[in-house]
This record gives sequence, structure tokens and C-alpha cells, in this order.
Amino acid sequence: MSARRPGGPVLAIETSGRDGSVALAIGGEVRAQARLGEPRNHSAALVPAIEDLLARRRIEAARLAGIAVGAGPGSFTGVRVGAAAAKALASTLRIPLFPTSSLRAAALAGGVAAGQARPPARPARSRYVLFDARGGRLYAACYRVATGSVAELIAPRAATIVGVLNGRPWRNTLFMGSGAVAHADLLRAAGHALALPPRGVPDALSVIRACTWEQADPAAWEPDYLREWKPG
Repeated sequence: MSARRPGGPVLAIETSGRDGSVALAIGGEVRAQARLGEPRNHSAALVPAIEDLLARRRIEAARLAGIAVGAGPGSFTGVRVGAAAAKALASTLRIPLFPTSSLRAAALAGGVAAGQARPPARPARSRYVLFDARGGRLYAACYRVATGSVAELIAPRAATIVGVLNGRPWRNTLFMGSGAVAHADLLRAAGHALALPPRGVPDALSVIRACTWEQADPAAWEPDYLREWKPG
């Protein structure tokens, strides 16, 4: 069950993939967002983007009620950059840190207008998110998404496309994410549907949507790199 969402402004950070972004939400509604550009610029662009976002909405950092952050997996450097900034802000401002899986966020990403706190109502359907981790490797998780709820069916893990297909995914499963695009021919040959970007690409807006509002200790929390693979 989700914890209580803060009533004040929440800053969201997502830097696990190519398209890093930040967003500012109040009461679950996104009021402003910004992209960070190329992955190699995330480290240099993140703090200025946050400062500009707060300035545009005339909100001082001291007024923030929490920091929501994509917890990975994804690019090791990207995840580390976002996590370090989120931990530093939460510690300095003494406000809650709310990590959420970047795979979970990806399951809710794309296909909605900017500023919407939740995607439009759709029938419940399994969404299998695959991130391309190169070398034939994947980060994978599966969720059932219904109006106002997200249920984890398969927890985030390191995998291969053979292992995913050998797990016999449900026939009505929708695959998404960079790993799904990389293996589109295999997935379609197996009879599965594929959602193309921007669906399946996590961003700060989808981090807000996916957040369970469970707090983490900024001093102890570490992102989920999922760097160990097993055969299959």
C-alpha cells in the first residue's frame, strides 16, 4: 500500500537513461519540468536545471516537501548522478527522500499530456518493461497497470531476452522500453505487442506517477544498479 503523498512541492529527478529530466509537482500535479539533454551532460546540467525549475515557479528550495528519484536500474553513471543529487538535497534540506524503480516509472511513461498526474483510464494490462543493458543483457520487470494503481508482477531483475521469453509472459502482455525495441523482432515473432517510445522511457513526470511515497534514509539508501546476471 502506498504511503501518504506530501501536500507541498516535490522535486522529481530521473537520470537512468538517455533522456534525463526533472519535474516539480504539487499535490501530484506536475507544474513544471525540464529535460537535461545528452547523457554525458547530466552531471553538469542537473543542478542548473533544478535551480531554473524552482525559479520559474518562484519556489525556494527550503519549501520543498520531498525529493522523488528514479532509483534505477539503468546507466550506471546516470543513476549515480541522480541518486547523489537526490540524497544531497534530502539531507541538506532535511526532507523525505522517495525512491522508486525506474522500471516502474517506465511502465507509466509516455502517452499523456504534460502536467497530468495520472495516465488516462485504460483496462488493466500487463506491461513488461525491458531496458537495454548492452551485450545482450536486460533490466526487466513486469507490472499490471489499472486506473490509479500499479501492481508489481515480476520484480526488477537482470535478465536476457531468452530468459524473459522462457518465462512464458502472458499473451496480453505489452512490452516496452529500450530493451523491447532492441529485441522487437523476437518479441513480435513470439506473438507479443510492443509499445514504442516515448512509452516505456522513464522521466521525472512518470517518477511522480509511479512513486509509492515510501521514505528512504538519505544517508543509507543506495540506488538499484542490478549489475549481477544469471544465465538464461
